[in-house]
Amino acid sequence: MIYLLLSIASSAIIVVLFKYFEKYKVDLYYPIIINYFVASGLGLFLNDYKTGFYDVFHSNWIVFAIIIGTLLIAMFFVIGLSIQKAGITVTTVSSRMSLIIPITFSIIYYNESVGAVKVVGIVLAILAVLFSVMRKGQIKINQKYFYLPFLAFLGGGIIDSLVKYSQQEFLSFDNTALFSGILFTFSAVIGVFISLFKRTPIKSFIKPKILISGILLGIANFCSMLFFIKALANCKFESSIIFGFNHIGIILLSAVIALIVFKEKLSVVNKIGIVLSFLAIIILSNA
Repeated sequence: MIYLLLSIASSAIIVVLFKYFEKYKVDLYYPIIINYFVASGLGLFLNDYKTGFYDVFHSNWIVFAIIIGTLLIAMFFVIGLSIQKAGITVTTVSSRMSLIIPITFSIIYYNESVGAVKVVGIVLAILAVLFSVMRKGQIKINQKYFYLPFLAFLGGGIIDSLVKYSQQEFLSFDNTALFSGILFTFSAVIGVFISLFKRTPIKSFIKPKILISGILLGIANFCSMLFFIKALANCKFESSIIFGFNHIGIILLSAVIALIVFKEKLSVVNKIGIVLSFLAIIILSNA
């Protein structure tokens, strides 16, 4: 359970960092690229699985590391574009609601239990996510760009499902850090190619504010991935429950931090979402 809590805390820190980036007008593109290098370096440095690069690139999980690493950076641009074109609320809802995909995948592919209590808990978790991120009780979308939030929903769900599959089929306690480091390495490499294509000046990355933002984001991002994989492997709950716990836990902790640090006000709908989150946690804990 400790790994799940650490993963939730790390993910909540990422949310808080993005709020600070917005407050201090930090261009997200540069910290995101730096973040992947930091996360990659941490994974390779903390690796307990003694193996060479030849063995890594001939491992049975390398293809999944490449796919997940590619999807991670691709989803950053999709979500960014979706926020601009389709709206922040519908994008946030879509990306958060993606938990439906890995929950369904875990139940169907790994034959996890589907009792009445568990179903109620999962439904409450989904409603909690929906209500917690809605603004002014409604969701508006520019229908011309409907495909963007849909891609955010689909991409987030596929990433979580692939992480679950990789953990279940290929990973051990020892090579989790290596797997995380390698997938972030591919994200970083793709980021470099994008920067070269955009002809981004190197000096844009070495400003103190950008460097600090990228380093903090990279540490939190790596910890979130590492601890979540370990939670899937070691937590007493089934993975379909862990996905629900993870999403509502991030929302609850982020909401608390936002209230205390940023003095954000919650709407009635958001408060209902928080209450549903607590109910979902209680029910899922006994599923």
